[in-house]
Amino acid sequence: MRRIGLTQRVDVIPGRGERRDGLDQRWQPLFAELGALVVPLPNGAPSAQVLLEELALDGVVLTGGNDVAGAPQAANVAPERDQLEQDLITQCLTRDLPILGICRGMQMLNVALGGYLERTTAHVAVEHPISVADTRHWPDRWQVNSYHDVCIPMAGLAPSLRCLARAENGDVEAFAHTEAMCHGIMWHPERETPVRAEDLAFTAQVLRF
Repeated sequence: MRRIGLTQRVDVIPGRGERRDGLDQRWQPLFAELGALVVPLPNGAPSAQVLLEELALDGVVLTGGNDVAGAPQAANVAPERDQLEQDLITQCLTRDLPILGICRGMQMLNVALGGYLERTTAHVAVEHPISVADTRHWPDRWQVNSYHDVCIPMAGLAPSLRCLARAENGDVEAFAHTEAMCHGIMWHPERETPVRAEDLAFTAQVLRF
């Protein structure tokens, strides 16, 4: 069974002095449909190298939640998560290991590769269409969910990334690395019930199932 490592959001629990790692339970059934095992990756782990080697991971997904520290007016930041994900990106690119960023994870990939982020509005808890550049993955005018107030403007896309889909306002909604197995989408496939066949097929392809 393939093992896919998933990064976790950091939640601060008032009154307990705790910083908790958390992962949406809906990820497990999504990867179960692909015949894969979800492996939650702890923030503050010894190193990304140790996680990849000792857990024998076949790919990594950077999930949503928390602002990337480099985002304008960043709030709810998690430095320990930023560090782990930056190290995972470096290790995955070095090892030719597939990596997929979802929402915040897509933003983190873009920043790590030299791009930048901006604030956006009217993209939290809504659905909207996107224009798809390559319809092998999704049909044009594909409808997606949206839970972000930070975006990747087209001008802010990292040089090594190419745009696969854009929102109506021009923001990048999906990208692929020009050389590596590195992809990002801004919507949350795990929050669709049932998970859509197109998103399953895309996930399987970019993670080399």
